[in-house]
Amino acid sequence: MPYKSIASLKKLGNLGAEVVGLAALETGQIAAAVTTDPVKVAIYSYSGGSPKITNVSLDEAGGVALINKQVAVVKSGDAIWALLDIQHKAKMEQIGRDIRSLHACPDGETALAIGWDGNGAALVFQNNEVGGRQFVLRGDVRAASLRDRMTYVVVDGSGGGQLRAHPGTTPESGANARVDLPPTAAAHDRLAGGHELSALARRGSDEVCVVLREGASALTVKTLRIGAGVISVEVLGSSLFALGADGRLRLFDGDTLRAATDGGTPSATFELGLGAQGEPSAMIATVKGGARLWIGTRGGDVLRCDPVKGTGLDLAQM
Repeated sequence: MPYKSIASLKKLGNLGAEVVGLAALETGQIAAAVTTDPVKVAIYSYSGGSPKITNVSLDEAGGVALINKQVAVVKSGDAIWALLDIQHKAKMEQIGRDIRSLHACPDGETALAIGWDGNGAALVFQNNEVGGRQFVLRGDVRAASLRDRMTYVVVDGSGGGQLRAHPGTTPESGANARVDLPPTAAAHDRLAGGHELSALARRGSDEVCVVLREGASALTVKTLRIGAGVISVEVLGSSLFALGADGRLRLFDGDTLRAATDGGTPSATFELGLGAQGEPSAMIATVKGGARLWIGTRGGDVLRCDPVKGTGLDLAQM
């Protein structure tokens, strides 16, 4: 049954600085938010309660990943730092430099770092430290998304590049699915990957490129306009969630996406006004214990809401 609405919007608190990254550890049922200027890492339990907040002595932050309940990795500029024992008194160690992007694995145990030199690294915690096993990337990876022990990447090339799906938590093995993307997606660098639906967007653009699975192996690619500049996208099953710079979260279910024309502006299945402090800045989806969306804002708010599967009722939009 597809998701038809979004409910239970809850403000979890304000961190006093812009939230620049979110990450989940589904096995530990915790989520992390990282802020910049000042840099803080806040750990939230899925079950609720006050977060554990750690002040981090870095000048800036740009992303976060959780390896396990005690170990986080923070991207600061082109460097990545390990935070050990984050639930108590965190110890910092620089573990990499010249890093273009950091990608969390919701299943834990690892994270993916992509370097400017065309190499990747699988980050793991061993012998009381975080280390990286390096490997050569297959092409120029522009975006990546880890989910369900699959790694989805967008590789630059002709047109808008190519979306590839690789088994495992790195893009090392051969892709078991791939599809060429249209030229309109050439600058898109925010990817949410999934078996039924993948979505690629660019911050500030109202265009989202969606890849829909049709049957066992056929993939359909469309470019859609959502009616507002995009901050982030997430997918759950065949449903797309688009976080807009206008402070609204839009849900498009699979039927809506399949019926939409390429280049069209479909009506959202449901819209939710966040009413938060500051423009939205980050979003992730989790599924352990029920589907949830976690949202951060430039004003420091951290919010959580619950996608709801449809029953055919006409729910009033907020």
